[in-house]
Amino acid sequence: MGNFLNFLELLSLTLWMGSVMFLSFVVAPTLFGVLGDTAGKAVRAIFPKYYLLGAVCGIVLAGVQISRGVLWYWGGMIKPSIVLFSLLALIQIYARQVLTPAINASRDAGAGQKARFDALHRRSVMLNGFTMFFLLLYLVWMALRGY
Repeated sequence: MGNFLNFLELLSLTLWMGSVMFLSFVVAPTLFGVLGDTAGKAVRAIFPKYYLLGAVCGIVLAGVQISRGVLWYWGGMIKPSIVLFSLLALIQIYARQVLTPAINASRDAGAGQKARFDALHRRSVMLNGFTMFFLLLYLVWMALRGY
């Protein structure tokens, strides 16, 4: 069971971290560099799936930690990890269900809502950076613990 939980942890973490970094540093800049303003249509199609993937990975990672606690030990980083992954999953759900529709609505409203769009977009970037930072921090912790 321990090996299976390790596999789920590694799979979920690398899939999530890879998607965050790939979208942030490759997909979005490339789309906007090649397509300009029309890239927004492609990004609109990508973001709900992107955030859903993050939410699923966060739930799986929290579930792995809960399983470890139930099966073996509630000490160490188990409880902080549950809190972290639950929080990150909730951020993904918020970004998918609330923030993305608000960003789209403000973009569709035109120039009169540019300030609102900019503020919501900054929030999205900040939450994405927050997620990336804590996933990277957890990855460093995994390396220090020995796998």
